[in-house]
Amino acid sequence: MSLAKSKTKLPVVSIVACLVPEMGIGFQGNLPWRLSKEMKYFRQVTSSTFDPAKKNAVIMGRKTWESIPARFRPLPNRINVVISRSFTDTLQEANDLTDPYFKINSLSGCIDELTTKMTKDLERIYIIGGGEIYNECYNMADYWLITKLTPVDTVEPEMDTFLNTKTLKQVFEEDKTHLSEFLPEGVELPEKSEDGCYHAQEKGYSFEFTFYNKR
Repeated sequence: MSLAKSKTKLPVVSIVACLVPEMGIGFQGNLPWRLSKEMKYFRQVTSSTFDPAKKNAVIMGRKTWESIPARFRPLPNRINVVISRSFTDTLQEANDLTDPYFKINSLSGCIDELTTKMTKDLERIYIIGGGEIYNECYNMADYWLITKLTPVDTVEPEMDTFLNTKTLKQVFEEDKTHLSEFLPEGVELPEKSEDGCYHAQEKGYSFEFTFYNKR
């Protein structure tokens, strides 16, 4: 498998579901859809590792953190890191919940801290939102995992938050060959369609699991 080498000690992967072709990812701070198949894929991708002794980190902005129901915070079996300008510039462990998580004030600082302080414990770093974090990470991420959603039997939802498609296309290109090899065995993919892609349908949406590699 010929994949771009990470520019950090740990691979940094952005993962997102978006409405094509405009790449809409949210409305008023929330997801306009609730798709169990896509959520299962997200959970399996961000939780699974090739090395069972390691975990993945998930990085998110404060609004994304707060949008997760309290009973699911922090996301289990992952190192959770929350970014807010009100936090300090070094990783600080928070103990206000049953399970600890980490806080820091910038995405670049977060990646630097994780790659220098937790390299032995982590396999990958996943960036999971929201819009501001995604649009800041194009030069920091090594790969993107994008679930492309298309309304089929439902009304197209209103969107107010989008990926920067111009920058995405400038920095990354879709790789239609290596998605299954990139993912650990714990991630379940649907069977390949005739076009060689991985498609699924649910609740009026058709979606495709895609992989983007750095140019």
